[in-house]
Amino acid sequence: MASAIDDVLIPGQPVDKQRLRDYLRGREIAVPQSYGGIPDGVSDCSDAIDAALAAAPTVLLVPGIYRVSRPVVLGYGQTLMGVGEGSVLQARPDPFDGAAPIYSQTGWNAVEVVDGYAAIRNLRIVGGASGIKLFGRDGPCVKTVVENVSIWDAVIGIVLDGNDNPDRPCYWNHIARTLVARPQLHGVLLTVDSAGDTPNANKFHDVRVYSLAAPMAGCGFFISAGRFNNSFIDCEANLHPGAEACFRLGFATDQNLIVNFYAESLGPVPGIRIDGGSQNTAILNLFSATGGAPIWDTTGAGRYTAFNAGHPVKNHLKRTELTEARIGRLELETAFTEGTASITLDPARTVHLISAWTGPVTAELPDPHPLNGVVLVVKKTDSGPHAVTVTQAGGGGPDADQVRLGRRGDHVVAISNGAAWHIIAARYDRPAAVWPNPTGTAFTRSLDADGSTLEDVRAVLRALILDLKNAGILS
Repeated sequence: MASAIDDVLIPGQPVDKQRLRDYLRGREIAVPQSYGGIPDGVSDCSDAIDAALAAAPTVLLVPGIYRVSRPVVLGYGQTLMGVGEGSVLQARPDPFDGAAPIYSQTGWNAVEVVDGYAAIRNLRIVGGASGIKLFGRDGPCVKTVVENVSIWDAVIGIVLDGNDNPDRPCYWNHIARTLVARPQLHGVLLTVDSAGDTPNANKFHDVRVYSLAAPMAGCGFFISAGRFNNSFIDCEANLHPGAEACFRLGFATDQNLIVNFYAESLGPVPGIRIDGGSQNTAILNLFSATGGAPIWDTTGAGRYTAFNAGHPVKNHLKRTELTEARIGRLELETAFTEGTASITLDPARTVHLISAWTGPVTAELPDPHPLNGVVLVVKKTDSGPHAVTVTQAGGGGPDADQVRLGRRGDHVVAISNGAAWHIIAARYDRPAAVWPNPTGTAFTRSLDADGSTLEDVRAVLRALILDLKNAGILS
């Protein structure tokens, strides 16, 4: 195809009509009216829009209401565009009502993008099971652009679906400056319905979900499945009090990015909900004006990073290296264990408070090799007769020996050097110390430096002097 008109219309040379036809066709914009479409909100424009898409790569919806009775399907490189809010694609029999939602749902999607490099711009979509659904039915659904679009009264506003084939993924799509208003279930959903890959590396910028007081059962943004740098920047969810969450990260989510998110609801709706299994999401600059928790980590696993987000804890950081820090208040992650005969200490918790009231407890320090520099504190909390014995994975314990915490308040502080655990502070009953003398007899005394009284020390010295006299060393 000629790239410029000067390559087609050359002065002094005859016009190649086929080249001119190809040149014009490649730049043609079709309108449904040319194929019998009547945008009056009553007439069915489905056939006209399909014919326009078959005739040209770009279809323009001039101002009007284009009612359709089946999905508008965009294939590879096709564009559906309007001229703003006056260009309405109506995926239901009932007209749009700005004062109240009308949920006469049809069970099919308003627009389906089934291949890559498509575009949807500058129009309003009303109704549909989803307003826009992206999925790789015919080819990889990649590099599609959705911008300056509003979606009203759909069950779900926008769906990105990994579908049924990992070779036709839903990657690298860009949704910007889009409003999803009055959705019944979710505003934005990332999912995989079958054997395909999760939607990955998609970009959402300035996408807003508003329920506008209409009932809503789901989430503003629900990433049911999505990995590897799906990013949500300057997005917002302002939801009905009955909604589930302004933003929800499902169990099949990994390494997503949320920046400058605004969450609002008059009800107990969490700003961001994190399900078990979700990991490595980064949350930066969260503003949450809801009646629920700003960040609700449902399992307490803490497998996310947050900066200037949450309340009362504003920052939740993973492994971090600091060259200098000044700390006004220090809080340590603490685990309390009771009624368990044997536990492996979790290195994600610095302090382990253990009760042996119901029976002896063995507390095993984890493998030290991946934990260089990690400090763990183990303390017995009960006054019962049973001990807490601190061991080490592979045998032995800190400083190559087991530690017996027999009294309430006994504790040991151990640090890993990457090869073994070493005691840096402790209070517990040490093993008996043996004092040899020239005659072969022995002086044995249980030493407890932290618990001994002055009288205990005097008794030790008297016994030692007596042993030395009996051995003839002192007179």
